[in-house]
Amino acid sequence: MKRTSKQAFIFLLFSFVFSQDYSPVNIYWEPEFPNKGDKVTIYADVSDSDFRYAYQINIHFSTDLQNYSTYAMNRDYGSGMFIWTYQYDVKEDTYFEIGNNDNANLNTITIKSSDVNPFIPVKDFLLSKDYGRAITLLENISSDYPNQEMASDAEFMIAEIYLNDFKEYKIASDYYASIIDNYSKSFSSVKKSMFTLGYIYANYLEYYSDAIAIYRQFKATYPNDALLPSVDYELNLLSDIEKSINSLLNSSK
Repeated sequence: MKRTSKQAFIFLLFSFVFSQDYSPVNIYWEPEFPNKGDKVTIYADVSDSDFRYAYQINIHFSTDLQNYSTYAMNRDYGSGMFIWTYQYDVKEDTYFEIGNNDNANLNTITIKSSDVNPFIPVKDFLLSKDYGRAITLLENISSDYPNQEMASDAEFMIAEIYLNDFKEYKIASDYYASIIDNYSKSFSSVKKSMFTLGYIYANYLEYYSDAIAIYRQFKATYPNDALLPSVDYELNLLSDIEKSINSLLNSSK
């Protein structure tokens, strides 16, 4: 649930026009991250405002801040005694104002339904080291954008958390392998996953044969990539191990 004190997919612009006369109304909406075309339920919590006993509260919609359409909000007793709601289909950038008469102007909130960046709140959680909530949001992004590059980026960030913050190399490697198997090789996160997976196999998990195979897959998939010198360096380090592995395999025949 989105509240006016947070920044995520929705950017808020407050205008307390009657700050000397009225206590503020707490405005929020769900879903927390609406996409274009979503039905958004807008809430006005007037329990701490001078409108708590109002018999009607109106909501005024506009897409250009010049022409408005006014609708009556409904009390939502299931959410609270002083909660008013209205449902709105977000189809483009939309502004709305909430007040107890047709000319009221308590708050102006801009809902941005296009060009949203779902990773903004994730980065906030990472900065505060709240990894659990960051991973939950990333999993939601992956589910909301199936097969898209945004989903692969979200899963890559989860893998990076397990690799760098939790030092859970096996879990991280499973995420990288899944990204490689399930997304387009044109995605940047797939290329980075392939290189990182080879490094984990070689330097943390000691899966040397798997590391060699992944590095060779990288060279075949991205023959002109800037990471090739690093891949060749890793393969050179693994060459003696590969010879030993081949020698053992041959001796067992």
